[in-house]
Amino acid sequence: MTAEADAPDDDKLPGGGQFFRYVVENAVDGFFIIDEQRRFIEANAAMCRMFGRVRDEIIGKTPLDLVAPESHAELFAQIQSIETTEHRRYQVLAQRKDGSKFPVLLNNTSYRDSSGVVAGSFGFITDLTSLVEAQQAVAASERELQGILDNMQDTYYRTDAGGRVVRASRSVFNLLGYKPEEVLGKPLADLYFDPADRQDFLQRMAERGGTLSGYDSRLRHKAGHEVWVLTNAQYLRDAAGKVIGIEGTTRDNTEQRRVKENLRLAAQVFENSGESIMIMDARSHVVSVNRAFVNMTGYLPAEVHGRTPAMLTSDLHDEEFYQRMWHSLRETGYWQGELWNRRRNGEVYPEWLGISTLRGSDGAVTHYVAISTDISERKASEARIEFLAHHDPLTDLPNRLLLRDRLERAIAQGERTDTRVALLFIDLDRFKTVNDSLGHPVGDRLLREAAQRLRQCVREMDTVSRQGGDEFLIVLCDLKDGDAVTRVAEHILAAMSVPFSLDGHDVAISCSVGVAVFPEDGRDFDELLKKSDIAMYHAKEAGRNAFRYYTERMNIDALERLDLQNRLRRGLEQGEFVLHYQPVVELASNRVVGAEALVRWNSPDSGLVMPGRFIAVAEECGLIVPLGDWVLREACRQLRRWQDAGHDRLTLAVNLSAIQFRRGSVEESVVRALRDAGANPAALELELTESILLQGAEHVLATVRQLKSLGVKLSIDDFGTGYSSLAYLKRFAVDKLKIDQSFVSNLPADADNAAIVAAVIQMAKSLNLQVLAEGVENVQAVEHLRSLRCDYVQGYHFGRPVPADEFATLIR
Repeated sequence: MTAEADAPDDDKLPGGGQFFRYVVENAVDGFFIIDEQRRFIEANAAMCRMFGRVRDEIIGKTPLDLVAPESHAELFAQIQSIETTEHRRYQVLAQRKDGSKFPVLLNNTSYRDSSGVVAGSFGFITDLTSLVEAQQAVAASERELQGILDNMQDTYYRTDAGGRVVRASRSVFNLLGYKPEEVLGKPLADLYFDPADRQDFLQRMAERGGTLSGYDSRLRHKAGHEVWVLTNAQYLRDAAGKVIGIEGTTRDNTEQRRVKENLRLAAQVFENSGESIMIMDARSHVVSVNRAFVNMTGYLPAEVHGRTPAMLTSDLHDEEFYQRMWHSLRETGYWQGELWNRRRNGEVYPEWLGISTLRGSDGAVTHYVAISTDISERKASEARIEFLAHHDPLTDLPNRLLLRDRLERAIAQGERTDTRVALLFIDLDRFKTVNDSLGHPVGDRLLREAAQRLRQCVREMDTVSRQGGDEFLIVLCDLKDGDAVTRVAEHILAAMSVPFSLDGHDVAISCSVGVAVFPEDGRDFDELLKKSDIAMYHAKEAGRNAFRYYTERMNIDALERLDLQNRLRRGLEQGEFVLHYQPVVELASNRVVGAEALVRWNSPDSGLVMPGRFIAVAEECGLIVPLGDWVLREACRQLRRWQDAGHDRLTLAVNLSAIQFRRGSVEESVVRALRDAGANPAALELELTESILLQGAEHVLATVRQLKSLGVKLSIDDFGTGYSSLAYLKRFAVDKLKIDQSFVSNLPADADNAAIVAAVIQMAKSLNLQVLAEGVENVQAVEHLRSLRCDYVQGYHFGRPVPADEFATLIR
């Protein structure tokens, strides 16, 4: 079919003209004209080819005849709307003569007649088959790409020039918890945990020419936590080289960083561990050691690398020991225990070692890890603890527990060999005075040096033991010579009589020694200890610096002393004690101005017992505290009676025991006694010994200050017999010194004592202290003391201690 033959008349064509016909007939796209009956009245060659028809098979047809059934509704709607809309553009599925279908694009424009009525329409029809196939190919390619991206471990992303996400792979959900569509259009900067990381990223991209690899940064997960990532990225450019975006891949690096951090921490722990760590390969060759290993063994890493642990062997363990170790490693994969090794300098040391076996996935041994701790200090501590369990910590001498064991062994040997064993009980004389006056550090040094001297007095086989305080025990074993014990005891007395030089002080002491002998005095530790103690007590009663063998008479004395303690306790409970009062005379007026209260025991069995018979025993058994409290109460009651009788200026002195200061609450006892009696505190004088002031100075000072705050007077009794200190006299603010009767009784005949008394009085005056001389027994002593300006005197010359009713006659 030719265009000329089939062409309609020109006058039926809008605008007419050959040129128009030429253009239409040679157009690539199909051209058609539809009349008012909606039938084709024109179709060009391209349209005929498109539908596989000749022109006559199209002319007269309606568009519905050329469209697939599934597009009829769409086409009908478009035809209807063309009457009201001048131009329409739409796609439908066309159908060829052979029934095949293909997509087309219709551009349809209506035209009108001279009266303005729609007379039909014309337009172009474009075959979209190639375009659709291309689009399908692109879509398939896109799906393939998306599939690749979605299956990538890394997350792919692309941004536009403004930094907004235009593409993201599905793995973004695994990475950040977002669906891909949730991040599209989102500024990439919003996904960074720290905005500064984004700026740093862009800056580095620019510095590296638009390519960046392995950039470490943090993104923010949808849940809010940080996610460490490694990013590779590059610029996207257009044909002109302009940057139009960035594309890249991001990999979750959180776990790798955690592993890396754990490795770093493990390396730090390894290097900084306080325990020695040595890692060996499967052949037991050292591959790594830490700093603690170097410090413990003295070997540098380079010196041990490639060597076996045999270099540390101390030769203190036999082959069987190491065989058991390796057997445990093979069977259980672990061994631990105590091991002695040798340091680089040759020193042998103990360590606690644990060895673990490491195996690979195939079960084969790959490494051994040995972790050890130097237990030298622990072993030394254990040895010290073991030592202290059986020794005195101050002198390192055996204690009672060890001494008992050695004595029992010596007795067992003595029974087998028919030899004697002696137990010596040694007590240092007046040690407490030294300890209180010079301080505990000096006292401790004295004990250590005394222990050393005692060691030098006995044989190597004998045992010297400290029992506590100033008491020592000595076991002399395997005695065949009857005089051996006497020689040792005399040697001990001589050694202890040599003055000790302690911190600039020459300290002279002595000791009292009691001796009990196996088998005569006992056959076990407890019996010999009891009897040597009794013998020591008798040596002390004999004047100290002496030794005594135990005798049965001593045991009788000990039983009597125990009986005395029981009777004292009963006497205190039953009110058998009374106070006698010795007058105190003022030399200036020759008047009785006070008294000293002295306790007596009105025993139903023994009559009136002097304090010299029972005070020491009361101190030994602890009764001195309740007895002292009773004396205070009774003295204050008597003081109140005198005050009620008009003797307001009369003072009453009461002695306080050092034990009352150590064990009792002196200030409470004084307050209670004064309060209960209603006596004037200013009339009460408390007599303290020098030793009281020197024991625990701060504690005593606090007590003395409390007593002074009550208004009572304080005096120092027996002044000159102890270790006095002028600093203590000022510090404790005493009111009076009482010169001991040993310096006064033979005045003025004894020139030395006269000089001492004069010096004491002169010193007291310079310190504004009053002075009282005790033991005045004759008029010569009175006149001599008067000439020295002594304030007060007391003694038999003026009156013996008498009951309160007799004393009343002296003050009328």
